[in-house]
Amino acid sequence: MPAWEPPYRGLRVLDISQGLAGPSCASILARQGAEVIKVEPPAGDWGRGIGWGLEGKCGLFIAGNLGKRSIALDATRPKGRELLARLAEGADVLVESFRPGVAARLGLGYADLAARDPRVVYVSVNGYGQDGPYEKRPGSDSVFQAMTGLMRVNRDAGGTPRKVGVLVADICTGVYAAQATGAALYRRATTGKGGHVEASLLEATTAFQAMAVIEDEIAGGKTVQPVAVPAATFATADGYINVTALTDPMFAKLAQAVGRTDWVGDASLAKVAGRLERRGEVEAGLAALFATAPTAHWTELLSRHDVLCGAVNSYAEMRADPQVRHSRILTELDQAPYGRILVPRLPGVPPEAAAAIRPAPGLGEHSIEVLEGLGATGAEIASLIEEGVVLAG
Repeated sequence: MPAWEPPYRGLRVLDISQGLAGPSCASILARQGAEVIKVEPPAGDWGRGIGWGLEGKCGLFIAGNLGKRSIALDATRPKGRELLARLAEGADVLVESFRPGVAARLGLGYADLAARDPRVVYVSVNGYGQDGPYEKRPGSDSVFQAMTGLMRVNRDAGGTPRKVGVLVADICTGVYAAQATGAALYRRATTGKGGHVEASLLEATTAFQAMAVIEDEIAGGKTVQPVAVPAATFATADGYINVTALTDPMFAKLAQAVGRTDWVGDASLAKVAGRLERRGEVEAGLAALFATAPTAHWTELLSRHDVLCGAVNSYAEMRADPQVRHSRILTELDQAPYGRILVPRLPGVPPEAAAAIRPAPGLGEHSIEVLEGLGATGAEIASLIEEGVVLAG
């Protein structure tokens, strides 16, 4: 098999975004070969303080900043803004996550950069878009889960809306933004023209739910009943298992596997419409069975009968899963200050390449290196640090 060639090798990216959505877009580019410089204020990207972590490296920050170098500078000072402008001049891609108008006030709006280099790909990631009645509103992952209907789709058995337990709005926005950036780079390669990529958490979280949004539209807002019985999670003797029978033959296989031969011969359960009418009875019968043995017993038995099922794992159990380990879905990285840790590999990047990625940086860890790349002398760098314009980690 030929050696993997990073598709974005040689691409220069300036990441001035913070949080998770914008940074994760830039990290996706970095993990596929791009040279990404992350610019942070002296206090650091606010994402460094979200969740548990040491030395400003929480899970959120690591996930969104693998593969980058960090320079910390004070863009409120003229010399800081000058440095920022010089960094932007050398970039093929700039990623920002300011509220509309802020980047332009720094002299880093799309119009500013495109006037100097029409080939630049400028990526704006924000909450609501560049204009409209909500453009000045603050937003967060939970806000967009609420606004887009995701919390209602994830409601509990009593009908109370619930937040999905991971930052799905931020994560999917970063993925969509990276995809759109790739498309813009292809256009640049074929036409010579850059462009302005816009990705909001509001639109991305809506797009992420396209199937459910369309279903709601064509069903006239009616609550659509389950399409399969069972399609549920059941307690086992030592944990939980999720079991689904999408088709009539699948239900027959499930019934045979668990010894409910009476269900196989029951004409009222032969079709999904009949099973929907007796859903409570079927799921109660399965619940009583699954509670009698460990999860591993059921996954082995059901898989042998070609029944859709999966153990409901903790993250520790997921890390130990034989298929996860075989596929090398997790990559071991040397991430300060923790030492060797496992992080999810970016799909499409081979394990060997993923293992070679640069760990998430400390605040200003590469400030001196980045300034040297701009041609600054040792005396100039020392002066910038002494004046507080630049922080070197």
